[in-house]
Parts: sequence; structure tokens; C-alpha cells
Amino acid sequence: MKTTSPAIVCLFPNVQPINSVGTGISRGHYTDHYDFITNGTVPLHTVKGAKNLYLVCPNRTIGETEYVELLRAVGKQPCRNAPQYLLGLMAKVPESEMPAELRNKKLVAAEPDNTSSVFVGKYGDPCFLGVDRGVGYRKLSFTKVGGGWAGPWVFLAEDFVH
Repeated sequence: MKTTSPAIVCLFPNVQPINSVGTGISRGHYTDHYDFITNGTVPLHTVKGAKNLYLVCPNRTIGETEYVELLRAVGKQPCRNAPQYLLGLMAKVPESEMPAELRNKKLVAAEPDNTSSVFVGKYGDPCFLGVDRGVGYRKLSFTKVGGGWAGPWVFLAEDFVH
């Protein structure tokens, strides 16, 4: 299912979490990964249970915290335990099976209210786990929490829960 207003929204049903970044790297159809991303620098707690995930793309530059409002406008919220589910999604869906309108766009597991989803980058910056994507590559990476969500960003989301 996808919609186009005010954003592109694509459903990925029944995604299982992956609770180890090492396992995620080996199963995620990546062409590369940022060498600072290890089980030691990205400690993940155990999460169980599949969930329906959505990739939401605003298709425009948005403000640092505007993505939460944008997700709510389409009935979604940031995915809880986003890093584990991002790794699970990358293992489940190779790049060739991604919807065409989401190809070559960066993915981010931005979960603003969960400190266990924020990691310290190589230079001490707080970061979310993300995936850089382009023609012929898919790289597990970090993106700064401070955002600057210019360009083609896609946010990991789930149905809004009141």
C-alpha cells in the first residue's frame, strides 16, 4: 500500500527485528558498512515480535523535528526499537525489491524519545542508525541526530498508537 500526499508511504508487513548489528550486517544485503558500526558501538537490547513497518518519504526538505509531525499527518509515528527493525527490514527486502519511488534514498531509524536508539558516532556525535543508498550500493551508516533532513530521506515508521 502506498500513498503520495503529503508523503510517499510504503508498507512492509511482518518484519522481524534483528538484535545484533553483526547479524544485521551479514544478512542485510549491504554492499558496505561504516567500519565504526560494531556490536560494541551499537549495543542493541533484545526485541521480539514482527510488526508492520512503513517507509515514509516527505519528498522535500524538512526541519530537524518536523518528521514526527509529518509521520502523524499520515497516521504514523517513529518506529519503536527502530534500529532492530531497520536491520530486520534490510535483511528481508533486498534493494531490487524496494519500491521504485524509494530507491536511492537514505533510510534513517530516527526515534527521538528512546535513548537506546541513539549511538555515539566516531567523533562523539549522537547518531541514529541509517542506510545510505544509491545506484549499486547500500551502506549501513550513522546519521547525526541533529538532522538537517535535506534531500531524499526516508523515515522508518509504524502505525500511530494513542
